Amino acid sequence: MTFRARSWFPTQKKPVWLAISADDLLLHFNADELTAKQKVDDTENKNLIALLQVGTLFLGKPGDRTSLYEAFKAEPWRSLLARYHHNFTKMGFSPNCLDDVVFFPRDDFYRDIKDLRPEELLTVYLVSGSNKRLHSDEALRISQRVNSKMHFANEAAKWGIPTPASFVTTREGLKSPEAAAFMGKHSPEVMLKVMGLAGARNVTSVRSIEAAEAWVADLKPEEPVLLQQKLDFADWAEMTVDLFVSDGDIHIDNLRRILFANGLWVGNFIRNTQKLGPKQQAILLRAGEFVRSEGFSEPEGVNVGLDFFVPRDGSDEVTVTEINARFTGGLMPAEVVRRLNLGARDTVVCFATIGRDRLEDYLAFNERHLFGDRNAKFALLPLGFSPYTAIIDGREMVFNWQMVWGDFEAAVAAKKAELGAAELAVLDLINLESVR
Repeated sequence: MTFRARSWFPTQKKPVWLAISADDLLLHFNADELTAKQKVDDTENKNLIALLQVGTLFLGKPGDRTSLYEAFKAEPWRSLLARYHHNFTKMGFSPNCLDDVVFFPRDDFYRDIKDLRPEELLTVYLVSGSNKRLHSDEALRISQRVNSKMHFANEAAKWGIPTPASFVTTREGLKSPEAAAFMGKHSPEVMLKVMGLAGARNVTSVRSIEAAEAWVADLKPEEPVLLQQKLDFADWAEMTVDLFVSDGDIHIDNLRRILFANGLWVGNFIRNTQKLGPKQQAILLRAGEFVRSEGFSEPEGVNVGLDFFVPRDGSDEVTVTEINARFTGGLMPAEVVRRLNLGARDTVVCFATIGRDRLEDYLAFNERHLFGDRNAKFALLPLGFSPYTAIIDGREMVFNWQMVWGDFEAAVAAKKAELGAAELAVLDLINLESVR
């Protein structure tokens, strides 16, 4: 059975069934040919996408449906889910009824999707081989093209879209003189990118061809590889937007700064006063036109995420690094900012961990500071959690998705006083001076 399985945009008027899982890896790879590392990364990616699944409870509109992994049905996660649902209501959302949630197995998530209602739009995280039974082969080919870093690097100049200097090759092609020359020209460090997972799992920086070869050693010789100039964070700031792309319209929906802690991506910084210049906007819209020319568009509109850099000196330049024609994690908190009219105050969105033994303390902390009083110095908006825990430094940890609105430094101080430094530790590492 073929459904209209596509990415999603908040303005869609038709009923939507939100059924998102981690579909990145099987966009370009076959399930039976994955390396050991890819299998581990795929499982970890699925475990983290569970946080976004919880957020889909409040993201839709009356009449929409959502699906979660079956692990949410077991205790204590079922009770925790009910508590999050209650807090969504207290924050001002109208979340879908938990009795209407459909649960699917994590490792075969789309297997049992059926009984799609007339005119209902099925929303997947990414049109991919993981959900190929839901869409046409042509839809998969389009998704593979528009989500390919290599394809975009080859096509961007034709569309007048500035990108960092790029060299597209293969794993075997890293041995070529051309690869060595590119590395030498852009030393001491270049970005190495391969097909596969999101969240920087398929991107690293290398200082030599030997380091690049070691990083991709488990891939097939013909596997595509991209070497790309590494921009200096002293001169450039990394940002991201979501584009609305439909058959008749393309527009920028939201703008976010990317947050790093110890060099790793941890979330987003949102402030409504952040602006793009006319030239920057025109280039980003051109990227949307490129995506639409590749066939990624629907009458109701789909979501496209763009990662790009802007100069720190405030000049009206932009350099686009990546196109993600899919549901993006940052779309959800941006939609929270819009729906709750959070205004121009700082909003920090990040993934963090809490010890399973401190879950009740964490929930109480959230509920003491839950968003509601707009005159509060800061407020917390818990967005999601994962039922798949991890042992970190000998402790069983639960992954959480957290928004902090208002005075971030005051929120961190309250967290330290009420929970201690070991819980939500990533908050202590975020330096907002670099993004304000």
